Amino acid sequence: MYQTEWHGIPFSSLNTPSSVDLAGPEFYQAFYEGFFERYQGWEQLDSRWLLRKRSWGEFILERAEQQGKVLSIGCGIGALEHYMKVRAPRLELSIHEVAPTAWRWVAPEFTQDRKLLGMIPTCIPKGSEFDLIFLSAVDYTFDDANAVALLSSLRPFITRSGGHCLLISASLQQPSVTLGDKALSLARGLKVFAEAALDRVGLRPRQFWGWTRTQEEYQSLFHRAGYKGIEDGFIDPEHRSGYWISGS
Repeated sequence: MYQTEWHGIPFSSLNTPSSVDLAGPEFYQAFYEGFFERYQGWEQLDSRWLLRKRSWGEFILERAEQQGKVLSIGCGIGALEHYMKVRAPRLELSIHEVAPTAWRWVAPEFTQDRKLLGMIPTCIPKGSEFDLIFLSAVDYTFDDANAVALLSSLRPFITRSGGHCLLISASLQQPSVTLGDKALSLARGLKVFAEAALDRVGLRPRQFWGWTRTQEEYQSLFHRAGYKGIEDGFIDPEHRSGYWISGS
């Protein structure tokens, strides 16, 4: 996957995007500084993006005990977690992030012991157990080997009696089934080709953003990471959006 902007912020306005090197800490540091200069509160963000986060939050809350222990991995600015806190204040929710600059709005909503900073699993206190650990739209930043390593490293922190790990993807590669799907896939392919050409001549530089995966590839990741009782589906089955997969 490649991107030229995020939340309406062109990457070229922050630094020089790279179509070869994956976005790293320096990139996200610069992005979040620009993000918080542009936006001053949740209500200023794109309403469709916020609605998606809320629907995901409702889905997660349906799968979590209202008074259970839950950990969000790589929460970013924390829009989904902010919504969950409002909807279920008794939920023992903890958040994790590698880039603390993303937490400007959400940090005051969590006590220090509910905020984990750093690399997984070293930043998780020894002996911690969670009824639910979820990853929301973060898997695209990992190649297969690192995704399996991350998922495997979380298993020791999942409660053995009914606990599970849940991944929600924003980068599912949908299969082309109907003629309409195939036409759309062809159009996307042509767009990617055109963007690559513009990138090569320096007219529209793009950032290497990560990886898309098929449903079968997500299932393979969970199997390779050692999970059992694997389930998957869509938060919105009618439109096949909000793909999720979980295991224990």
